[in-house]
Amino acid sequence: MIELTVPGWLLKEHQIDNSFHSDDELWSAINNLFNTRSRFKTSYKFCFLKSILDNIYNVNEKLELSMIDIFSRFTEIYWNLIVKHHLNQIRPGSSTKSAIANLINEISENNYICPEMPFERLTQIEKERLISGAVRDCSKYVVGALCTDFRYIIYGFDKEKTKIQFNYFAYVFLVKYAYIIGKLNYFEWIKFLESVNNKELAYNIAGCLDDSSQRVDLSKYRTFFFDALHEHTCFYCGSELNGMCEVDHFIPWSFVKDDKVWNFVQSCKKCNGSKRDKLTVPFYMTRIVTRNKEFLDKPALINVFQDDFYGYNDERLPEMYRSAAFNGFEVGWQPSM
Repeated sequence: MIELTVPGWLLKEHQIDNSFHSDDELWSAINNLFNTRSRFKTSYKFCFLKSILDNIYNVNEKLELSMIDIFSRFTEIYWNLIVKHHLNQIRPGSSTKSAIANLINEISENNYICPEMPFERLTQIEKERLISGAVRDCSKYVVGALCTDFRYIIYGFDKEKTKIQFNYFAYVFLVKYAYIIGKLNYFEWIKFLESVNNKELAYNIAGCLDDSSQRVDLSKYRTFFFDALHEHTCFYCGSELNGMCEVDHFIPWSFVKDDKVWNFVQSCKKCNGSKRDKLTVPFYMTRIVTRNKEFLDKPALINVFQDDFYGYNDERLPEMYRSAAFNGFEVGWQPSM
C-alpha cells in the first residue's frame, strides 16, 4: 500500500498503476471509506462515489472517466436533493462551506426558479453553469479525499483534475460489485442525512435518493424511436404500438442508474410493465447488440445521441447483463404471446 503524508483533500494528483489487488484488498479499501464516516462534514463523498458508480460503464479504453461526466451526475443529484427535496447536505455549524449548495441556491433564487423544480427542467445554460461550477469548486477536495480513503488503489487522477483513471483490477471489481457498493453507500448516506436534517425533512430519505437521479422525462427517446427511426412495433412482442410508444431500459434502471440510448428499446405498455426489473432471455440481447451496431453504422440516425455512444462497444451490454444477474436480478423474462 502506498503511504502518503499529504492529507487527502490536499492531494494534487495521483498516478494509478495496474498492480494486482485482490478482492479482499479492494473490499478493505471500500470499507475504509465507510469506517471514516464520522469525519464527514458534507455528503460530497457519498455523492461523488454514487456518481462514479452511475458512470462505471462510461469509461474509455484507458479506463478513464471525465470529471464532466462524473460531476454532471453529481450536480443533478445535488440539485434535486436540495431544491426538490429540501435536504441539507452539510453538518450544522460546520466551518466547511458547500460550494455547490451555494451555487445551487444562487441560481435558484436569481432566476426565480419555482420550488421543487427537477434538474432536467433547467435550461441548458443553467445546467452547464452548475456543472462547470461543480467541476471547478468541488473537485478541488473531494477527488483527492476519496482517493485517499480508498487507500490510493481504486483510482488515480491528473494534476488538472480533468479525469480519474481506474486500476484495472479495481475497475473489474467495481463492475462486479457496483450494485452492492451502491447499497452500502446509500445506507451510510441515509444515516448522514438523518443526522443533519430534522425529522420532517428526513422522512423517506431513501426514496429521495432514488428520485434524485431518476430521469422522469423520456419523451426525447420516445420521439427518437417512434418518429425518427419509425419503430412502430414493440421490440419484445412485435405488437403494433399505434402511437403509444414507451421506452424500456433493457438492463433495468434500478441496476445501471443511467439513461443511454443504446440501453433503450421501444416497448408496448404491457411488455414494459411486465418486464420491470427483470433480465430478458439471451435472444433479445443478440437483437439489441445488433441494433446498436446498425446505429453506429449510420451515425446520421443518432446525431442527437452521439455522446451516449462514447466508450460503447459490443461487450458493454453483455457485461452489464452478467453483472446484473450476478447481483440477483431475475433472468429469463420474455413476453407472453
